[in-house]
Amino acid sequence: MSKIKLITIDIDGTLLSSGQQVPKENIQAIRQAVNQGIKIVIASGRPLSGILPWLKIIGVPKADDQFVIAFNGGVIQTTSGKLIAKNAIDYNGYKTLQNFADKQNAYFQVESLDGSHTISRLIPKEAQMENYLINSALQIHDQMPEKVEFIKPMINGSQQELDRLISIVPKKIEKNFNVVRGAWYNLEFMSKKASKGSALAILIDHLGISSDATMAIGDQGNDLSMFKVSNLAVAMGNAANEIKSKADFVTKTNNQAGVGFAISKFAIN
Repeated sequence: MSKIKLITIDIDGTLLSSGQQVPKENIQAIRQAVNQGIKIVIASGRPLSGILPWLKIIGVPKADDQFVIAFNGGVIQTTSGKLIAKNAIDYNGYKTLQNFADKQNAYFQVESLDGSHTISRLIPKEAQMENYLINSALQIHDQMPEKVEFIKPMINGSQQELDRLISIVPKKIEKNFNVVRGAWYNLEFMSKKASKGSALAILIDHLGISSDATMAIGDQGNDLSMFKVSNLAVAMGNAANEIKSKADFVTKTNNQAGVGFAISKFAIN
């Protein structure tokens, strides 16, 4: 195996424990990796605003040569905020998705580089939690402005509601968008060009490194695309069996510092 030069790490269910804390073993291993010159790239459904607090904790600096994959691959940025690449949905695509949500009486919002946007007046607790976790202001409009960048439209709701909705997503939407379950309370609709894996491929090319020198760690379906691109795919012990079956290695759970365990095993000298 080539020496690891870049590690992509999901946040929820991966970097964080179930109590939304970073286990100290994860912090120690990540800081050792950073000191060895390994790029630690958080790959999350969150925007940069929701990633920065965790970067500070794990010791990844704000810099022009450090990177994040945000919005499930819809955006690649430096940790200092410089935009490397983005993939958004056009206004007609937004209207298709809003129409589906409206027909199902589901809450719908769009996450963009300037915050979250909705035309709803009733904000469910799941959406309130989402916007709190990503550190994003929610802007409420009478009609969605066409100037909004539709990077990550989503339906927020209960697990039961989203289990139902994902089973009835129209074929047209499945064909034209990447439909992912980023968390139990999110059903997300991305550009077909946007995924954690496609973003990782762009970043590898941007840095001029080989995919053979990469490792990806995750626990959800939205992490599978980066498993396909990365040389070493690591599933968390708390991941579903479907995710584990696609991995090269299954590490410990998020409550057992599985990220730190995998980094120490495969990347740290």
